[in-house]
Amino acid sequence: MFHITDLQLKRSCCCLSVVKGPKRFYSHQLPTGAHGEPFFHKEWPQHKNPTPYEVLGFYNNVNIDSALLKKKYYQLAKLYHPDTGVNKLIVSHTGATLTEEHKSERFKMLTDAYSLLKDHKKRALYDQFKTGWNGVSTTAPTWRTDQQPSSYNYQDQRYWNASTWEDYQNLRDMNDPALRQDKLKALAGIILFMISGAAIQGWFFLNNMESTLIARQEVHDTCEAHLMSAYLNYGLDTSRVGRIKRFLWFRTFGMYKTTEGLNEGAKKDEQLLKEIMQAKPVQEASLA
Repeated sequence: MFHITDLQLKRSCCCLSVVKGPKRFYSHQLPTGAHGEPFFHKEWPQHKNPTPYEVLGFYNNVNIDSALLKKKYYQLAKLYHPDTGVNKLIVSHTGATLTEEHKSERFKMLTDAYSLLKDHKKRALYDQFKTGWNGVSTTAPTWRTDQQPSSYNYQDQRYWNASTWEDYQNLRDMNDPALRQDKLKALAGIILFMISGAAIQGWFFLNNMESTLIARQEVHDTCEAHLMSAYLNYGLDTSRVGRIKRFLWFRTFGMYKTTEGLNEGAKKDEQLLKEIMQAKPVQEASLA
């Protein structure tokens, strides 16, 4: 006869409890559509650059223990794994059926997110500095198999010189591919504004230069006309009496500003001119 000891009995009970117990939590699957019907995974993030929490279906990163994280990962992994999800029809939020490449990419994102969040040190670094995650969005109509570059560059001195969270966030936003289109639009607007300003300044410069050249030419023409008039004695004769008359006329015109003064000066000039005409030239007087 065989004798069963207490220790053997306890081991047998433990084995029976393990065998008859519930399934492991990661053997459960998400509810999928009926055979041949498409399934829409509504928990999958529908925006660009999802976080690892959003990839695994967590929209609140508080109180996420390892067991719940592992359970969620195995549920989603069976949905997108290349072996278990090959015959499943899964559609995106746009209604397009996901190809095998799409599902493989989602599975890769799930694995990366789980690898990051299950490590407490990596999760703490991500929560504080958003490091270690290069996830890409799978909601675009045209699928991208390449991952986006990191939102920061360790070789950039500006990353290490960022003294505050605001400096780091500005550097991260500057390198964020999601904001690249907005940055290009802003840059195009700035360039267009600069070109418009330069064109306006150039127009004003050319206009002012033309006005300056015209004014300079007018001054030159006026001086030349005055010089020719002086050579021609302003239309008067070039005799001795004519030159004296011109001198007296300009002198009177510069001394008097009123009509009465000009008339009085003209009378004095006539008297002075008569005296000059009656007097003999100096050369004639010396000869006499």
